[in-house]
Amino acid sequence: MPSEKSVLLVRSDLNLAGPAILIHATALALRDTGWSVELATGGGALVERFETDGFVHHTVPGLARADRGPAAIVSGILDLRGIAGRGRTQVIHSFNAQAGFVAWLAVVGLKAKVINTVLGAGKERVLPWMPFDFIAVSGFVRRALVDAGVAPHRINVIYNALLSENQVFDDGQFVAAWAAREPTHAFRVVSVAMMNGDKGHQAVLEALTYIRRKDPSTPIRVEFVGDGARRPQLEQFAADNGLTDLVSFAGAAADVYPYLDRAHAMIHLSRQETFGMVLAEAQARGLPVVAYAIGGIPEVVVDGAAGILVPDGDVAAAAESMMALAADRNWAQSMGRAGLERCRDTFMQWHLAENLEAAYRQS
Repeated sequence: MPSEKSVLLVRSDLNLAGPAILIHATALALRDTGWSVELATGGGALVERFETDGFVHHTVPGLARADRGPAAIVSGILDLRGIAGRGRTQVIHSFNAQAGFVAWLAVVGLKAKVINTVLGAGKERVLPWMPFDFIAVSGFVRRALVDAGVAPHRINVIYNALLSENQVFDDGQFVAAWAAREPTHAFRVVSVAMMNGDKGHQAVLEALTYIRRKDPSTPIRVEFVGDGARRPQLEQFAADNGLTDLVSFAGAAADVYPYLDRAHAMIHLSRQETFGMVLAEAQARGLPVVAYAIGGIPEVVVDGAAGILVPDGDVAAAAESMMALAADRNWAQSMGRAGLERCRDTFMQWHLAENLEAAYRQS
């Protein structure tokens, strides 16, 4: 007998990046509240994690970027229709425009609803014509959708509340973590992002160059967690500018929490960010954040309370912010505490489940 509450999560891929991590949190949150959850994607590195956690995954043609020819899309529509029909799926929740459109065509004549989460800001011009409702991951994305012509009543804002209880420090863990961080001389700053496109790594290195020139005695060290095509270029920049003693490149990591736990602060100088899940993860471990005041970031990090948000592109201000935190670790710790409290109030998985159920009922 099919579950009373059944959802199929659909996206182009499950590669090691923010969207797949959000989908994983979504699947866990919905299952914990009684939903039967299956997935349909074009595949990816994180498929095994979903299957290990007990979720059924279907590899469907026509979803992955490299597999969007007409024949593949038709095949994908038929596959999705079969999956939704067999499971008597109530909701198909897609996570990009391609997945949403293919899913909508697949369920014509079925009772399943389609709802689409908008993670980025690149395809809004086509979304007003899509015949389903939307979830925006921030107020910033909602405003972009409205500006593009999507009717406001078709949009729910649901933050990427992906944190489980075991990922968020309790008070004792917060105190212990900061006690472990404090004895080291160096003020350790972590940056977590894949090195494809511009996620602000170059700006972080430029900030370190600024710090070295202004005050070479400032004990700041930066650890980059992530990998990608730009890594050799970034490593070369660090070498050319005499920064190799100030930075380390850890590579990609499926679990970023060990890196967060040994840092005193996070820096994230991406100039395009619709939400910034990694900022919520950093705050969950009691870290203050230095970032640009752009996109959805001000909705995640409260400026002056849980971190320091500087004007877009102002590398000098970012450098000065790191120096200020390094000079007053008690202030850094108090900011970390404020960010942790915000995570508990806003970014827990149970918030996500409640808000999604409400959106499913409304759509």
